Amino acid sequence: MGGDGRVQHPLTYVRQKYGMSMDELARRLTLAARRRGLIYRPDRDRIYKWESSRVKAPSGDYQMLLADVFGVDQDDVVRYGWPWWLPAYETPHPFTAVGSRSALLEVLVALEHPDRRAFLAFTTGALVGTACGWATIEPERLAGALHGRRVDATLLAWLETRTEELRALTNTSAPECTDLIGALLKTTIRLINTGVYDAPVGRRLHQVAASAAQCAGWLHFDQGEHTHAVRHWNGALHAAHAADHRDLGAGVLSDIAYAANWLNQPSTAVDILEHARTRTHSAAARSLLDLRRARALAALGDAHNTGRALHSAEKELDRARPGAAPAWVSWMSPADLTIDAGRCWLDLGQHQQAEAALAEGLQLLDPARARTRSVMLAYRAEGALARHDLPAATSIACEALTTARATQAARCIQLADTTLEHFAPHRAHPAVADLYAFAAS
Repeated sequence: MGGDGRVQHPLTYVRQKYGMSMDELARRLTLAARRRGLIYRPDRDRIYKWESSRVKAPSGDYQMLLADVFGVDQDDVVRYGWPWWLPAYETPHPFTAVGSRSALLEVLVALEHPDRRAFLAFTTGALVGTACGWATIEPERLAGALHGRRVDATLLAWLETRTEELRALTNTSAPECTDLIGALLKTTIRLINTGVYDAPVGRRLHQVAASAAQCAGWLHFDQGEHTHAVRHWNGALHAAHAADHRDLGAGVLSDIAYAANWLNQPSTAVDILEHARTRTHSAAARSLLDLRRARALAALGDAHNTGRALHSAEKELDRARPGAAPAWVSWMSPADLTIDAGRCWLDLGQHQQAEAALAEGLQLLDPARARTRSVMLAYRAEGALARHDLPAATSIACEALTTARATQAARCIQLADTTLEHFAPHRAHPAVADLYAFAAS
């Protein structure tokens, strides 16, 4: 935040954190260019334009030089894009009544000002630290608010019902649910902040906020809006902690870990999931946590512990009682276990085993879960390509792209497009040429 309370541009935040004026940053960029054998002489006006967003983004060369100045890996510049690769991080809130209120207020501000500039959210170390704090700190007792109207019991029951209905809808109608969940979340956070209620009602309000914020986080993640996703998940984690709902909190942490693995940070995902599993009660929840841990371990190339995590996930899913799983993990099924096991084998280079698992899992998967289907088809196409089966790979990749586009989820579309890039060395093959022509249509 700036001194007047406005949100600063990430570049402003980083520059000031390093104690640089605009002139000093311009001087360092000139030196960085010289070290690379380039001739660039930026001035403070150019930096002002970047920080005021009068220029949408610096050129690729200037971003490279900025990364040199701030010590950021060039791969991160490409992976995250401007300005999200800048090391401008927020500090996680503590698991106290004040900290949870602040985390939810940040969500409220983001809902009311969706176009405001936002930072990358948290460092990987901060995310792991947040998970550790959630696992070790006991929630404070909720006290009634000191001002406002008493929370209406009928309204609270309505919010609880609508939250679970919207959670179910997000699996099939994600883009259309965003505004509905946002409106419900704003209402709930305002009731938490201004209403009058006792401890039991307070826990119910925080549980509604946690569930709605978790759903909203997934919707933002699906659209590639990672900053907003983590902000909502952080608010959800604090609300679940305040409600003393450990399984729900573990579910939020598992989402954060899934996103970390998706963004090529599997070590962070493993650390978060280890903390999350310590406080869970539901067998279905533990199964999902184990499965996502297996995915991260496979990405790290740890075949032994991947196998152990998959075995544990299968055992926990067998223990889960039908109808007893928390709402956030009620979709967990043998299909998910089999499909994710296939992705693990693919990462570990066991391509035949991966194909068998992915094919079986896709056959078992509920047809309504199109986003999961599109992701797994992309994985299956990748596996077929690794086995040098071009006809099968192109056919599956075409289906993956068609399914991803139908979902309207940026995450799914981006994965399908990335899968197409793997076919580039075989561009001359007729089947690949047809695939590229279809993709361009």
